[in-house]
Amino acid sequence: MIRVIIAVDPGKTTGISVLQIKPDEEPVILDSNELIVEDFAPYLRNQFDAFWIGPREPEIKMEIVCERFTINAQTVRNSQAPWSLEQIGVMKQICRDYNYSEDKIIWQQPADAMNMFNNEKLKRLGYWHRGGKDHANDSIRHALLRAVKVGWVPKGLLG
Repeated sequence: MIRVIIAVDPGKTTGISVLQIKPDEEPVILDSNELIVEDFAPYLRNQFDAFWIGPREPEIKMEIVCERFTINAQTVRNSQAPWSLEQIGVMKQICRDYNYSEDKIIWQQPADAMNMFNNEKLKRLGYWHRGGKDHANDSIRHALLRAVKVGWVPKGLLG
């Protein structure tokens, strides 16, 4: 089975990455990007068309992974707070539009992704996104964290 993980780091600039995992192979980043608000929905719809609707083949399993966004005292002071919530709402609506149950969205803590794959580790493994403001790299961290949770062992970090 081929697994495609679409990972989202929601915000005013949304990081998004598409990771493909084939059996007995290292994961491959098919795309990583930092998108402004207006470009997020069309981009995500294109990914659904490619991997959810497009193939309809049982050997492809698509998953949506998103950074969990929790409102706390710091969030209240942060003027960007509404952007993350709004992008999550857009993502959920697109999931509904494609009959991808919201219950299937995999939520991950930002600290878990950062602790598992800090900047040095991303670079060492060859998954570093060049350019932007690290939002794409945050989405890559979430994609790789999910890959680990489904059985991938990052051999480049061993030893």
